[in-house]
Amino acid sequence: MTFGELAQGAITKYLKQTVTYEKPVLADTDPENLHQMRVGLRRLRTALQVFAVGVELPKAGREPKVAAIGRQLGELRDLDVIEATLRDRFLPDLPDAEQQHLTTVLTHLDEQRHRSFRAVQKLLDSSRYQQMKQSLKEWTKSPSYSALASLPAEQVVPDLVLPLVSQLWLHPGWLVGTKATRTGLRANTRLDLANTDALIAEQGTLLHSLRKQVKRVRYQLRLISHLYNDALDTDIQRFSDMQDTLGHLQDSHVLEQFVSQHIDEAKAQMPTFFALLADLRHRAWKQWQTHQQYYLKPEHRQQLRLTLLHPRPTTPNPEVVANQPSTKSSTKAVKTTPKPPTTKRSSTRPTTSSRTTKSSNTNRPKE
Repeated sequence: MTFGELAQGAITKYLKQTVTYEKPVLADTDPENLHQMRVGLRRLRTALQVFAVGVELPKAGREPKVAAIGRQLGELRDLDVIEATLRDRFLPDLPDAEQQHLTTVLTHLDEQRHRSFRAVQKLLDSSRYQQMKQSLKEWTKSPSYSALASLPAEQVVPDLVLPLVSQLWLHPGWLVGTKATRTGLRANTRLDLANTDALIAEQGTLLHSLRKQVKRVRYQLRLISHLYNDALDTDIQRFSDMQDTLGHLQDSHVLEQFVSQHIDEAKAQMPTFFALLADLRHRAWKQWQTHQQYYLKPEHRQQLRLTLLHPRPTTPNPEVVANQPSTKSSTKAVKTTPKPPTTKRSSTRPTTSSRTTKSSNTNRPKE
């Protein structure tokens, strides 16, 4: 498989995932539809970033355009996650007085979500979204490539992915809560709860930044994992678990802020809720330190580098092949062009009770 064929298959696949969930998102009956559309956009954005050196894309379909649309969907998705977490994970375990306070918070959240959903409706009907979608659809049928696209994928991929992994290893978030020893840096596992809370509050932004970088690398590794057989699977799974763990730390901060915005002296009036939040935060911190310590070891970082240096494909990625256009396309020439592969909406949101809000779908899902 050439680098161009790999790019075309991936972009086609994730554009299709995004478009498939448009109408279900607008129907607004199940938050999982919004989640899946957002995941499709994220993976599409990753594909556009990874393959940018080999493709010539229309202006309306380039990565910044896709990123802007994804961010607006993300605002609505964040509200769905907050709602499901508060309602399903915390509300049943609170005493009556605190349940009343949390119900007040959920009412404010429902109003905010309604405004955000109307914004998403306008977005999906807007010319910028329609132009993005249509321009990429046309590109997948008649792709334009740069000279690199004609090279074998396994020849190009290591030089693309290794710098991205290096950026991840150099992220300062790995150093949060560490101590120096004779053998190198180690996670400081002896912090008491008060010092742990202080550290998370102080370095929360840095840890959230690291989570986003982990997610980017995980998506990028998924795109090219078939070129390495199963050699990347363990790291991809570790990055997925790490992303979830750091996500729970961020959730704790977001939930605390959201409740405090709508309840005066929230910590005094809702001690059980904040104790449950602290427990969530501390368990997530312990899990994070396990992942942190693993990747602070130089041999584990080096192993991933060495693996990425040596692709070993045996068969084409079946997902990519399945998403290649079934008919031959007349590829527009850009620089040196390799041969192409042969190949009624509801305006009102139902009440919260009528929407599916299963915690298994909304509470920090795998993406």
